[in-house]
Amino acid sequence: MKKTTLVIGAARSGVAVSELLLSRGESVVLTDTRSSRIVLEESPQISDYEKNPLFETVFGIQVSPEILSEIDEVVISPGVPLTIPIVKAAYEQGVPVIGEVEIAYRLTKTPFIAITGTNGKTTTTTLLGEIFKASGRGTYVVGNIGDPITNYVANAKEDEVFITEISSFQLETIDAFRPKTAVILNLTPDHLDRHLSMENYVGAKGRIFENQKPEDLLVLNADDPLVCELGGKAISRKAYFSYKQALDYGAWCLDGEIFINDGKQTIFVCLESVLGIVGPHNTMNALAAITAACFSGVAMDVIVSVLKSFKGVEHRLEWVGCFSGVTYINDSKGTNTNATITALNAVSQPIILLAGGYDKKEDYSDLMALVSKRVKRLIVLGVTANDLIKAANEKGFKNITKVENYEEAVAVAKAEAEPGETVLLSPACASWDMYDNYEIRGRVFKELVAKDQ
Repeated sequence: MKKTTLVIGAARSGVAVSELLLSRGESVVLTDTRSSRIVLEESPQISDYEKNPLFETVFGIQVSPEILSEIDEVVISPGVPLTIPIVKAAYEQGVPVIGEVEIAYRLTKTPFIAITGTNGKTTTTTLLGEIFKASGRGTYVVGNIGDPITNYVANAKEDEVFITEISSFQLETIDAFRPKTAVILNLTPDHLDRHLSMENYVGAKGRIFENQKPEDLLVLNADDPLVCELGGKAISRKAYFSYKQALDYGAWCLDGEIFINDGKQTIFVCLESVLGIVGPHNTMNALAAITAACFSGVAMDVIVSVLKSFKGVEHRLEWVGCFSGVTYINDSKGTNTNATITALNAVSQPIILLAGGYDKKEDYSDLMALVSKRVKRLIVLGVTANDLIKAANEKGFKNITKVENYEEAVAVAKAEAEPGETVLLSPACASWDMYDNYEIRGRVFKELVAKDQ
């Protein structure tokens, strides 16, 4: 009897899972509360799947729990909460609920290097991917970074590698997933609207190593007490990275010099000044990548070559341009307060900050304490605009403009900015109140900045 899988969410990962399962001769029911028109506009290939008798769709409504009598397994997309009725019913009825990461892991023998943390995931994942590509090994840079793993499972070979950015949402729905190497970059409050507490959020992140064995590797931030405490629960061997101290097993940076100790000897890697990405936060990302790559057998000369050439990722402290003496920086990936604090600390010029967006129930007090010292004008918009204004006022900061959209925000910023100043988009919030993702938000910002220049 053919297995039937209910796939909830028809975005990138849900569509990729559906295609993979159909290619294996399994039956799929794909559902999404968005209308058929919207789903097909985003993923027109679904029309081709609908010709397959094993494929069924339910769009525009919440699928009824009654369908579970015909379902062997439920696969949910990362953005789908575990609390919606159909998922709760599946748990209650004992129908397995997993995610795309778990499906991919089951169907491949290709090893995984998985990177999680609150901030720096995309930069570290991309950098590590470039290092492995330069080593000559077949490499897939996938996961939360925007490219579903299941797109590549059918063709990936055992001697290749998946370099995988993995979010807390994705980790909630793993079962047997066991990365050969796991990396935890840092842990600060984020996504508390979904996880409800910091304890739950940290618990979800910790699932990255729950299936690891003693021979697997866990790379931890030695400067983050919460990461170290969490990692202490793992049975896998542990390596560390640090910006503050030399280590017995791992990589560190002190006085502008980067070293790594492989447990036998200390090896000089390079000067911090030659890194293609700048700022202490990016040095930490590089240290994590160095540790994971070195202990996976990549030659040091390959690692150093990529460290020098890699210039970072789009939407993360991305230099947009300098117009009329004003620098514009796109940090749309700054989707939580800690990321925006990092961005503010990375800019030395007077700042006009564009912030606000979807409410993830964060505390803005630490951010606004820094804003009051570093920011000339704060331009706020989105669902959190009033919360940001309140938090800023509580820190004595009053130079605030509230706007309705990015067209208005950029226009105000252009009018306000003077030569030698920086206009920084770093929202400290997700984009979901205005845009489907931070990439679209960042590109809109860049287009508006370039307009009429």
